[in-house]
Amino acid sequence: MNEASRSTGRHGAGRPLLATQAQIAAEQTLIRLLRDPGLRAVQARIRNELADTPRAQTESGAATLDHAISEWTNSLIMAEIALHRPVPSIILITDNTPRTWMGHTVPGVGTSGDNPDAVYRMAVIDGTCRYEVAGRFDMANRPAQVTLELHRGTKVSPPPMDSKKSDLTPLASISDRDLDIAQDGTFRFTIGPVPAAGVHMTSAPGYLSLGFRDMLTDWSQRPSELELRPLDSTPQRDVSDEDLLRAIYQDLPPYIRFWSGFPEMWFGGLHGNMITPVQGRNGSLSGFIAALSYDLTDDEAIVVTMDPKNAGYTGFQLLDPWMIGADVTRHQVSLNTSQSQANSDGTITYVISKSDPGIRNWLSTSGLSQGLGIVRWQAVPGRPDIEEFVRSFEVVKHAELSEMPGLSRLTPEQRAQQLSDRAEAYGMRSS
Repeated sequence: MNEASRSTGRHGAGRPLLATQAQIAAEQTLIRLLRDPGLRAVQARIRNELADTPRAQTESGAATLDHAISEWTNSLIMAEIALHRPVPSIILITDNTPRTWMGHTVPGVGTSGDNPDAVYRMAVIDGTCRYEVAGRFDMANRPAQVTLELHRGTKVSPPPMDSKKSDLTPLASISDRDLDIAQDGTFRFTIGPVPAAGVHMTSAPGYLSLGFRDMLTDWSQRPSELELRPLDSTPQRDVSDEDLLRAIYQDLPPYIRFWSGFPEMWFGGLHGNMITPVQGRNGSLSGFIAALSYDLTDDEAIVVTMDPKNAGYTGFQLLDPWMIGADVTRHQVSLNTSQSQANSDGTITYVISKSDPGIRNWLSTSGLSQGLGIVRWQAVPGRPDIEEFVRSFEVVKHAELSEMPGLSRLTPEQRAQQLSDRAEAYGMRSS
């Protein structure tokens, strides 16, 4: 079977939905490239540069710097692979939790604020060509929301730090609400430079990034099945590992410099224990977001109460100072509404702390004193009052938690079971 047919074919019988031929080929390439001594030398130089930054001088920033560099490196490599595929192919581009499957172990691939409730896939396409995307939902386990966006350029080159110099508005964006979905869960839409009948995303000349995001408000939900079909003749490219490495040597330093500096521009830069006002999100997400930072001593915790607002998806996650998430199968650094226990009025109260306070809705900092966090509301109905999204945010001592009414508590044995169930559920998306 040639490369073109392998990259556009559906997953084989008995193979995980996400384990397409293109995906496995990309992961095997990533693993090979990571063995390159020249790549390790580039990483060492950028590490020495970052070690002198104020963020790396903090206790938590220093403790997580190597992990962040590893995740960014893997992210850039996967972006290069997507750009240089022999033919355009949809691949899982981001998952900062390591995964063992199909005979190999994939390391974490993270960029910045990657959501463990999202399945991020991407293809790089030629904006002058026509394509069809065919997909299928498991209607009994459909994602809470699926967003699809078409952007100029590729992930290899992030936009300028000053967002005023770059238009981040997608060329086109749709969600699953815009698709014509058959009873068996199948759907299709087209992409091309000329408007067309049916669901269509109009492209523009140049390399374009076609991004797919399946939002899982319950980890038993299944990602959508996706297949990218070129409708025009697409010549195959022959790109060697040496070609990829030359591109990576050139692109990795500016890529890491951008993402390592991103926390300083994100919401204007956050420090201490604080949460921002809720802001609307553009594109296909139809939602809202709030950002927070934490700086906690061993005996402190942050108690946050938020209103899910009947959103199709609501999730709360914590990040390290570089905006990289910990392994969600080992640390409870995120909770969505299906994983959280609500209060009697429908709001949800979370407790953020370094060590386990015995509270059911505990968000772990994975042992870090400082870091960042994100609260997301997507597919929000109506016109909600954004002042009601976050009801309270306060820093308390651990001893005060025992006096707070309404906080559901867990024994150490129940916590162990909660974490075990969490790891098992996360693994379902790659099964």
